Amino acid sequence: MFNIPGGSVIGNRQKNFTEKGIAGLQRKSKDRPEFMANKRKIETFAKSSTKEQLLFENEFLRAENALLKKLQALIQAEESKKRKP
Repeated sequence: MFNIPGGSVIGNRQKNFTEKGIAGLQRKSKDRPEFMANKRKIETFAKSSTKEQLLFENEFLRAENALLKKLQALIQAEESKKRKP
């Protein structure tokens, strides 16, 4: 559903968050947008019809939105733990 390539990704993200906080979860800047790095995805996207493109984009945005909501909840939980002595 979230297109996570492997189980180690989640562990690495958790380790980065534990060590560096929210800064460890921020995307690192690249010279070019992330979608340009993988030509296979671009070719597949270009070959599909407009309706399929919209469905794909909709699914991607829903997954991104769900991820951001969970991240925000995690941040709020961490902040509430810090506030309580």
